[in-house]
Amino acid sequence: MAGYAINDPSHWRQRAEKMRSLADDMKDLQAKAAMLSIADDYECLAQRAQQRADGQSQSNRNHAA
Repeated sequence: MAGYAINDPSHWRQRAEKMRSLADDMKDLQAKAAMLSIADDYECLAQRAQQRADGQSQSNRNHAA
């Protein structure tokens, strides 16, 4: 089951939302920016997981060769 979350776009989107929620409560601007950056990174992971789920990563590899 450990590999399941890495391939689940909703897992990464939930983590991104959690980071945004935490950032909303932060007063320190550097800490807030860091949390929002992490949220953006989680969104990227969600997009990649969605691409894998849609089979796009396989077609991208075939075109890159």
